[in-house]
Amino acid sequence: MNYDEKLLALLDVVIDTYITKWEPIGSKFLHSQWDLEYAPSTLRKYLNVLEQQWMVYQPYNSSGRIPTVQWLTLYIEHFLAQKEQETIDEIVGARDNMKNLVETLWAIADGVVVGFLRNDEYYYLGINNLLRDDLIDEYQTTRNIIRFIEEKKLVKFLDGKMLKRNQIYYVFIEDSDVMISCLYVKIQIDWYDWVISIIWPTRVNYKQNAAIMKKLLASLS
Repeated sequence: MNYDEKLLALLDVVIDTYITKWEPIGSKFLHSQWDLEYAPSTLRKYLNVLEQQWMVYQPYNSSGRIPTVQWLTLYIEHFLAQKEQETIDEIVGARDNMKNLVETLWAIADGVVVGFLRNDEYYYLGINNLLRDDLIDEYQTTRNIIRFIEEKKLVKFLDGKMLKRNQIYYVFIEDSDVMISCLYVKIQIDWYDWVISIIWPTRVNYKQNAAIMKKLLASLS
């Protein structure tokens, strides 16, 4: 059943007040204690509507209202829906921040920068770096690395590891007869664990990439 947003807003106020006072809540008290835009007469009208819908009841004549189990259920569902939307918004914000960080690192790293949130989708950049002139003769290597990223093998490989935050790791991964070097680190931003990695064929500027990771950790400390 769909309910008017004004009724749902009043629902929050009445239940919050009832939980605090633990006694029937009347329109005059609501108007005096909360910054509501409704006059007491309007509040009485809304409370009457809710009573007709079995959302509140009066324990005795002329008393305030007490929420029914049905209203408490709706209150909880409404609250959970709000929290779910907040979580979605937080994840979207974290992904956007991840994208910005990956773009920044890609501009200075020697390799493909891959970033992802733990247990979430990933974002990567830097494939064009694999097409530079000195790698033209390594077409198969380049193709395998691109596939290794696009098939999410890298994400699965790193996501399954026990990683300490703010510690730089290095590993060589063999995939389809191609050896891939991978420098990676787990960091926490916005209460989310991120994994940032730089992958490349074994012919890579290790010192440059390690220095980038160190600067990243220093900027977060």
